[in-house]
Amino acid sequence: MDQITIANAQRLIQLIDCMRANQPRSPLFQQLGEWGLSMSHMRLLGLLAPDRELSMRELAEALGITPPSLTALSRRLVQNGLVERRPHPDDSRITLLALSEAGCKLHRDLETERLGHMARLLAGLSHAEQQLFLDLLERAMRT
Repeated sequence: MDQITIANAQRLIQLIDCMRANQPRSPLFQQLGEWGLSMSHMRLLGLLAPDRELSMRELAEALGITPPSLTALSRRLVQNGLVERRPHPDDSRITLLALSEAGCKLHRDLETERLGHMARLLAGLSHAEQQLFLDLLERAMRT
């Protein structure tokens, strides 16, 4: 990799770190910390939102983790009343996971908050600049 790309990669890391550091810790995100929930837990909630029921195997594959890791990850969400375990209607060997009512509300609230943060971030750019920024980011992610 060339030196300019490496320098730009370092700048990108610094910008992402700065963006994270400058985001105020909302009561909602503080609650997640108190519950011991991580970004992996949030990704799992997102896979089940708004009203999907997925098997443990499907979720493990989607998250790129092993079934035992998913069991540990989902346990905390079940304990906090955010996810429910349900039997598969046709196969008693399969357990399905779905968001509880509290999990749906949490996911909705988190998405609203995240959308607000991203809108504030983009607000400093014109609409054309926003489009260019997003197009370039998408292109960079495809490589």
